[in-house]
Amino acid sequence: MSARTRCNWLGLPVAITVSIAGVVASERAVAQQATTAAPSRPSVVLAPSASPSDPAGPMGGMQLMDDLDRPAQSQKQQGNWVIAPIPFRNELLGAGLVLGAGYLYGAPDTARGDRHSIAAAAGMYAEGGSWTALAAHRGYWSEQRHRTTVAIATGELHYDVELELADGNRTLGLRQKFSGISLEAATRVGESGWLALGYRGGNTEVAIPLPAEQLPEEFAPGTTIEMSNLLFGGELDTRDSDLYPRSGRYAQLEALIARHELGSDHDYSSLEAEWNSYLPIRDAHVLAWRIAGKIVEGDTPYFAMSWFGSGVDLRGYTPGRYIGESMIAAQAEWRWQATPRWGFTAFGGTGKVSGALGNIATDSWLPAGGVGVRFRLAKALPLNMRADFAWGRDDSTFSLAIGEAF
Repeated sequence: MSARTRCNWLGLPVAITVSIAGVVASERAVAQQATTAAPSRPSVVLAPSASPSDPAGPMGGMQLMDDLDRPAQSQKQQGNWVIAPIPFRNELLGAGLVLGAGYLYGAPDTARGDRHSIAAAAGMYAEGGSWTALAAHRGYWSEQRHRTTVAIATGELHYDVELELADGNRTLGLRQKFSGISLEAATRVGESGWLALGYRGGNTEVAIPLPAEQLPEEFAPGTTIEMSNLLFGGELDTRDSDLYPRSGRYAQLEALIARHELGSDHDYSSLEAEWNSYLPIRDAHVLAWRIAGKIVEGDTPYFAMSWFGSGVDLRGYTPGRYIGESMIAAQAEWRWQATPRWGFTAFGGTGKVSGALGNIATDSWLPAGGVGVRFRLAKALPLNMRADFAWGRDDSTFSLAIGEAF
């Protein structure tokens, strides 16, 4: 199966790989603007595009709030308005625009790493008529020891899926409408960890222009699926930078439970985990590696299953061709900042999907590798524009975006 788009709002299959072709304002420039402009005037920045490519929510909306917060960390006054227009072009969605806006407040001491509370809204529109809208609030409480997040989202997505059936390949044009809500409460563990408990609920309508008897039972054409899930999560972050990490670790674990008793049409569970590690080698070199995986069990709808190739696991595969009950991917990337402006990367990895949909053979491990070029957009901020060429077993990809892949 191969899809042109993937989103994971309530498990909805869409990935948005954003690319920015402009110059990102440096943190120093934004801070200078904030001190010279009237306090009510918003700062306009271009946020990194790594978050919308990660199917962790509607348009990566939760991470988008962090992207809006990042340029404001050096600003001392309270009540900052930040607007981030993020244009993109990729082989999955085509051309489009994400526009995010947020009001940031309540960071007592940004020098020690305090984060702003933020009320944010974002919208996406892409060629072909796909659109999404998000409103969210993330608050930090009790001297940054507790965090709450509330978000609502809606949208309509248009994308193609190539499905391998017994009588040959079929390309389907899908329309998927969705709406939902996400609630999450987290508490800090030590200096670098968080534990979270949450709820996700909503519905999605899937329209497929083929008779149901020609499709696997995981597809439900022309039906509305109710989703009601409990979420348990954990996070550890010891990186020295979230823009260009040179040392430290980042790990995340998320367990999701959907039950009929909670109001869900499907009864299933999923467990998703990732581990990223960074090792500096001299001044200009970094070795980064990543292991990620997902496993589902029960009556899982196809859009909530493990999608190999989504996000950055692995580059070289179009998201949606390999969908199964479990997925694991491992990769390493060598990064060389050759000059103050230019850098180069080489990466490689492998992964595997088990219990795949359709007739796709996934018994063997799937290799991937590639090379990339980096251009540092501002000397004062370690933020690169990346262009990656990647190859897989039966596919190749080119991605252009802002920020490192992981």
